[in-house]
Amino acid sequence: TWVSQKQRCVALSSCEAEFMAATAAACQAVWLRNLLIQITGVTHGPVIIYVDNKSAIDLAKNPVFHGRSKHIDIRYHFIRECVGRGEIEVKYVSSNEQRADVLTKAMATVKFEQMRALLGIQNLQKHA
Repeated sequence: TWVSQKQRCVALSSCEAEFMAATAAACQAVWLRNLLIQITGVTHGPVIIYVDNKSAIDLAKNPVFHGRSKHIDIRYHFIRECVGRGEIEVKYVSSNEQRADVLTKAMATVKFEQMRALLGIQNLQKHA
């Protein structure tokens, strides 16, 4: 379900960018969750989405529209509905532990190796 593509909308802040990314993740997570329920017949708890921006988390958890979010396209507010229904839970993770960063950002070798280890990926050349 993962694909890299150019964003269709311009975010005016890092909070908005994280909020939009969390919404995209929520769409995929809900789809996968429903697929697993159909296949297995077992309902598990909510899918946890880890976000490293506390403002974006507050925006996702707050069902009230206000000045900070009124200009964000309505389709990005889907995550609020998912949180309200209990399908998605949004939790904070510090940037130092955000595993997805290794796939999206350039980083120093030491940091790259730390993130790679968090993902459970091993360097086969060292083990051979």
